[in-house]
Amino acid sequence: MATPAKTKSVTTKGHKGGAPKGTPPRAPNAPKGAKAGPPGKPGQKKPPSEVRVGRAEFTAGAAGASQIPEEGAVEIAFAGRSNVGKSSLLNMMLARKGLARTSRTPGCTRQINFFDVGIAGGPDLAFVDLPGYGYAKVSKSESASWKRLLESYLRERSTLRAVVVLVDIRRGVEQEERDLVEFLGLRPDLRVVVAVTKIDKLPLNQQKPALAQIGRDARVRVYGTSAETKQGREELWAEILRAVKDAEPVALGPSAADGEDEE
Repeated sequence: MATPAKTKSVTTKGHKGGAPKGTPPRAPNAPKGAKAGPPGKPGQKKPPSEVRVGRAEFTAGAAGASQIPEEGAVEIAFAGRSNVGKSSLLNMMLARKGLARTSRTPGCTRQINFFDVGIAGGPDLAFVDLPGYGYAKVSKSESASWKRLLESYLRERSTLRAVVVLVDIRRGVEQEERDLVEFLGLRPDLRVVVAVTKIDKLPLNQQKPALAQIGRDARVRVYGTSAETKQGREELWAEILRAVKDAEPVALGPSAADGEDEE
C-alpha cells in the first residue's frame, strides 16, 4: 500500500498559523471574528462613579420637637447604637473631617443633628444624625425622652425618605436593630438599608460570611463600609441617591410641632 504524501501547512508570512500577529484571542464560545473584551470577571458590575460633595454644613440641632427645623429638602437619616462609628461614617460620606463630631465616649449625640448637603451636579438634600441608642449610662428618663423624640420624627417627617441603620460587623444585628427595622417598616414609603461599619476590622475571608448573616438577620439591603479605607462609600451613596430620585411628597399624620409634647 502506498504511503500518503505529507502535506505542509500553509502560513501567512510573518506569523505561524492562526490569527495574524497582534490579534487578541477570541473569547470561548464567541462568534467567529469576535475579539476578546477587556479583562474582568464575567457579569462584573461597573463600580459607581465617585460622588463629590460640594457643600456640607451643620444647620440645626434639635433636643426637642419644637426645635426640629421646617421641612425642606429630602432627608436621609442615620441611626445606630452608640459607638457604632456613625460620626466617622458621616464624615466619610461627606468627605469632611470633623463635621460630625467623633468621641471616645459613647452616647455623646444627644440631639437630632441636621446637615445641609449639596452634591456637585446633583440634588440638595439633608443628612440627619440621630442620637445613638443602647448606652447603659443614660438615665431611663433621658432614654425615654430620646425615644419619644425619635419615634415622632421617624413616624411623621414627610421629607424623610430613607434611613441608614448602622451595624458593627463584629456585633451583628441585635434586638435594638431588629426593633428599629420593624418600626421603620410601618412606613412603606421609607427606604431602609443597613450600613455595616468597621468591616476592615475583620479578616478578608470573614467579611463576606459576616455580611451575609447580617443581611439574613436584618432582611434589608446591606452594604459593608469602612471609614478607614472608604470601602462602600460610593455604593451607599448610589442607594441614597436612588431614594432621593424616587422621593415624592407623602401625606402623614400631624407634624411633631403640631400638638406633640415638647421635650
